[in-house]
Formats: sequence, C-alpha cells, structure tokens
Amino acid sequence: MPKRSPQNTQRSRKKPLATFEVRLVGPNVLPEEIPLHVVSDALSAVQDIASGRDPVEEQHVSPEKAINLLDVCRGSATYRCVARMPQEAVTNLTRFGSVLSSLDDSPEAGDTLVTALGPIEKLSTVARLVGCQVQVAITGQHRTPVFSVREDDYQRVSDRLFVTGETTIVGTVQRAGGATEMKCLLRVPGRRRLLYCGVNSQQLVRRLGQHLYEEIAAMGTAKWIHRTWRIHAFTINDFTQPRLGSVPEAIQELRSAGLSAWDEVGDPEKYIRELR
Repeated sequence: MPKRSPQNTQRSRKKPLATFEVRLVGPNVLPEEIPLHVVSDALSAVQDIASGRDPVEEQHVSPEKAINLLDVCRGSATYRCVARMPQEAVTNLTRFGSVLSSLDDSPEAGDTLVTALGPIEKLSTVARLVGCQVQVAITGQHRTPVFSVREDDYQRVSDRLFVTGETTIVGTVQRAGGATEMKCLLRVPGRRRLLYCGVNSQQLVRRLGQHLYEEIAAMGTAKWIHRTWRIHAFTINDFTQPRLGSVPEAIQELRSAGLSAWDEVGDPEKYIRELR
C-alpha cells in the first residue's frame, strides 16, 4: 500500500470551521490598510475575553484555551478565528456581550467587566485608531454580533466601575524613570504584582530613583475598582520615607499611653467579665 507523502496528508486535512469572527466595521476599512500591531491588539483582546483570562491571576492565556487565526476577509476587515475550546469561548463571548450591553449592577456582571477592563480598553483604542466598531459574531448565528465595542466604551465602563480619590500607599521602589512616560514601580505588601504608578514630575522621578529598593510612603491619586477596592491606577504626587522605631520603643509608648495600668489589675480576665 503506497504511503502518503506529508504534502498529500497536509492537502487532505479539512479546513476547520471558524468559531467566531472579529470584524472591524467602518467606512473605507480594508484589512490591508490596518497596521499589524492594531490587528494584534484587537485579536489578543478578544482572545482574553473568549478564554475568560483574569489578568491578575494569569499572565498569559493557557495553550489549551488559545485562539488561532483561520482566515482574513474583506467586507470591512473580518478575521475568522477558531478556538481550541469552542464551547467555552462562545459562552464567555456571549456572557461578555450581555454584560457590556446592559451594565447591570449584579456582582457577576461586575466581576466580568473587571476581568475584561484591559480588553475593553484595547478594543476601544483600536476602534478609535481605525475609525470603526469592533464586532464579534459567533459562526452560524446569522450576522448579528454578540457584542460591539466603540471608541467611547472604555470610558463608559470605567465611569461606572471606578472610584477616584487621594490616598497613601506604602511600598518598596523597584524602578523609576521612563524615556517617554514617567513611571515608578512599587512592590506593595499583599499585592501579587508590581504596581505601575504614574509620577507627576521629572523632579519627583529623580527623587524616587535615589531610593531604589527602599520603602516609601507614596501620596497621590488612586483609581479603585469599587466592587473589589483593588487599585487599578495610581499617580504619585509626593512621597516620604516612613520612620520605623524599634519594638521596645513601641511597647514603651503603648505603656505610656495607659496600658501600664493593667499591671495593677490582679485578674484582667475577671475584671473584663465584670465590666460586661
């Protein structure tokens, strides 16, 4: 029996069906005129939504949930994609579309939007750069998209989710500077990842650079996600270095504040029960 050559085997493989398609819909939008990095941003954002990736918990989409580009078509610019876990991808995309269109106040809806903040920001930027809407449609469900993202959608969602105010954050300076944008990286206790901070002046960046790997108390403007009170963005306006005293000094200060009076109580537990 003759063996199939690798070339013949390749030809005999059927082209898989697309799971969904990403469309950049707008006047005079052609795929060959869109910069590759813009297409990459759009497709990676949709992949994050389809995979359900939480950017805080997972740095990358796991290989088994990856999305592959299958085809590129005209008709604005249409990118047909195939998911390795198609049912999960369709479920995640559909749920996201429902939440984005309604913006209801349920905890589940809030969690979905918080997870997808990064992708929404990317897709809104793509929509602004290309002058289009970014639509995602499931294969076989007519031509109706499960969601559309316009250039102002990130602002609309962030206005709903974010709370802004002044606060102080204690952390260790890991890096300070930036060629195009003034930034500082802080390692904050209780936070898994470094906090990327904006810095409001070049002079302040230079001061921060003199305290690398030292603990500071940074005062500035924070943007919190109000459902979780997780800091989404922080801009440093000033900082100090916290003065840390010794443990014996702290104990002595507590005693001076009145705690030494307990030394005169024979049975503190009994005394507290009587007070109750």
